[in-house]
Amino acid sequence: MKEKDELKLSRTLGEMERESEFASPWGKVRISVTYVNYSAGGSGCPDSLLILKVSMPVLGQNVSVQAPILIEAEKAGTSAAILDLDKFCERSTKGALEGGGSSFVEIPLLVVTPNPTQRTGDESRVLKARFRIQETRM
Repeated sequence: MKEKDELKLSRTLGEMERESEFASPWGKVRISVTYVNYSAGGSGCPDSLLILKVSMPVLGQNVSVQAPILIEAEKAGTSAAILDLDKFCERSTKGALEGGGSSFVEIPLLVVTPNPTQRTGDESRVLKARFRIQETRM
């Protein structure tokens, strides 16, 4: 991809970074999109991420789920993009993601119990995921 096309893509993705709230039947729902640019220096796998986070009340608790949208600007096409996907997944399982800590994926676990102690915390697990691959043009 030509440098000017990469800059245009970066600018377009950066403009998507924002937060929005709306009222739902369950309460206030917040959606945020964060842009992460890995393409600077040409070593990104993938080139960019849009981190989508949705927060909403469930059973009186505010819960959030977060997932990355991987964006690969790849002149060579889908086969080359899948190689970069493999590199990203390998770094992810090793906990070596720049800017994302151990993972860009956060899945809530809401424990319903008769005697809640308000215990909270984080646990990390390896999880199989399906990646939906779609091609588009700039």
